[in-house]
Amino acid sequence: GQMLDTDAEFWFLDDPDNPLALRYAFDKDRLNVIRINYPGDGGMMAGADGGSAIEQSLAKTGHAAVYGIYFGFNSDVIRPESEPVLKEIAALLSKHPDWNLHVDGHTDNIGGAVINLTLSTRRADSVKKALLERYHIANARLAAAGFGLSAPKATNETLEGRALNRRVELSKE
Repeated sequence: GQMLDTDAEFWFLDDPDNPLALRYAFDKDRLNVIRINYPGDGGMMAGADGGSAIEQSLAKTGHAAVYGIYFGFNSDVIRPESEPVLKEIAALLSKHPDWNLHVDGHTDNIGGAVINLTLSTRRADSVKKALLERYHIANARLAAAGFGLSAPKATNETLEGRALNRRVELSKE
């Protein structure tokens, strides 16, 4: 075999039950873990008034970026680990009966504009459908749309940036 003359760096969480690559750098390829959610927490962080970060953001600004809803690659099927965040959204809709939410799907730039617009629309529709069917939220309280890659929050040149761009955004109507 041929030896490569390149620098490499690997960081792992040293836990035999849950080994996890926290960071790696291999030549120009880099990956940093930007967030870890434990089963059951859904990434929910309580604020000073006891409300979740999503609820506080919606109350204060009318918008919230949500990263705890997961889909398979190029799929609109919601993965089971998304359930805590769906439950949280349904709970805050119950808590605030005057709130109506717009569910917006956003993607990174992998695959091109047309594919991502269609995919983000299907994903937003899946979130709306899950809230309607699993949590019996009234259809009139939810709207859904996809924006594909048209509104990135970060650069698509890095893995971390693309992870930030793949999101569901909620806005209060």
